[in-house]
Amino acid sequence: MRARDQLIGAVLLVAVTGFGLYRIAQAKNETTVGGDAFRLDESWPAEMAAFQGVRARIVEMGDPALAERLEALRRDGEIWVAPKLGAGRWAAFVDTLHLVRRIYVRRVALIDPLAHLYGRPRPDIPLTYQRAHAWITLAGALRHELAHRDGADEGPAYDAEIAWYEQLRQSPFLASLEGEERAAWEWGIDSAILSARKAFANEVG
Repeated sequence: MRARDQLIGAVLLVAVTGFGLYRIAQAKNETTVGGDAFRLDESWPAEMAAFQGVRARIVEMGDPALAERLEALRRDGEIWVAPKLGAGRWAAFVDTLHLVRRIYVRRVALIDPLAHLYGRPRPDIPLTYQRAHAWITLAGALRHELAHRDGADEGPAYDAEIAWYEQLRQSPFLASLEGEERAAWEWGIDSAILSARKAFANEVG
């Protein structure tokens, strides 16, 4: 066999092997998040509208850089929706073989953060407080998974999430609120921080 033919054969073998590994990585990602995941794009209008709504909320909370980073990742195909992600997870970053790296958002959490956070009625907590808690926690969860995507282990990822909540506490957005509305958001921040600390304690415990 001529050297040229050998080179072509080697290139084809590498390409086939690479494609096979990529398919394996895709399958591993799917298994990790429960299956039926899909890329977040314009072919899913309800999910896209919800995502843009989350981004608008994050901008309103005073972090346009986070909102833009999430949109850039979505355009690059790194934000996916996972309908079967476990009820205890808002989102998850999954990296398989450094070939398939995606942030998966639980569909219910994206479409209706309140329903995801409060799976059963809580008449003891005012609805305004529940809503604030839900929006804050969804944004914080995305910040957490973004930290993982940037290489952070679990501890630093929780640190980044909690730092984001503390940043919100000091934000002009919170300072602009008054009365019961401000109380609701302050309670939401405190609750999100408490939940993050408990989750980390469970991880290391």
